Amino acid sequence: MRRYAILMVAAAVLLTGCFHKMHELLPSEWGDVPVGYVAASFQWDQADDASEAIHGITLSFSGSGASFSKNYNSVEEVSADLVQLPVGDYDILVTANMTEADGYVLTGLPATKADLGSIKVSLKNPSSSPAQAWYGVSHVTVTEDDICVDEITLLRLLSTLSVSIDNLPSGAAVVLTLSNVAKNVDLTAKDAGGKYGLPSTELVGDLNIPKGSLRLLPTASGKERCMLTLDITSPSGVNLSSLCDAPRMEVGKSYTLNLDYNKLQPYMYLTTYSISNWEVGWTVSGEVLNPNN
Repeated sequence: MRRYAILMVAAAVLLTGCFHKMHELLPSEWGDVPVGYVAASFQWDQADDASEAIHGITLSFSGSGASFSKNYNSVEEVSADLVQLPVGDYDILVTANMTEADGYVLTGLPATKADLGSIKVSLKNPSSSPAQAWYGVSHVTVTEDDICVDEITLLRLLSTLSVSIDNLPSGAAVVLTLSNVAKNVDLTAKDAGGKYGLPSTELVGDLNIPKGSLRLLPTASGKERCMLTLDITSPSGVNLSSLCDAPRMEVGKSYTLNLDYNKLQPYMYLTTYSISNWEVGWTVSGEVLNPNN
């Protein structure tokens, strides 16, 4: 977080044209209260997301002097805006691609609160597998006549589950059911590891999910495991049911499970192996399955 004297930034703005309407740096939107300015910029938590286009951006400010939210259509709009705030300390929440049109429901955005409080996100349809969304939380201290440039790290919200079944009989019907999924995520609360984004203890109920890849909310808090049930009916009418007892899914991480139809058991205990910092594989009884072998 860097601060610059307002005249220095104003001079740079005049040269670069980064901000519109320079006169807005001078009149106060808050009467006689001393004010400063916040310029928000974003960086990605995962380098793979750098090419993602984001929209529907909301910045929520809450602190000693004011509480409100501002909406933007693009990163360019955010970059072109200096947010004027009364001097004091503020928490900032940013959400991106997390609009109702994208399939999300946000509750608790600040209007006149003393702090961000509990801002929660859920899915309108928990099994709809919407496009990924991002969020970040930051803290700034606004000082009089200074511009604070706040770099906010964008974190993935949804977990991703990919399931493949090798040697599946042609024409077989597959129903996958997942349990212990959180009903919502509190974006302004920290989990046990100190990361913002705390899944609720409340569940959405069992989800019927498609074979392939699915984006969904993570496993509920208080649940050490999630349960994936496979019900497979062959074209000849033979039924096979298998319960996969899997590790919990965390906010923003990806999970891959490769299964072999010929090796399915009524109950299989899954453990994890690391693919990358944000991608995890599930394996049966400690053996990494490779259906291509």
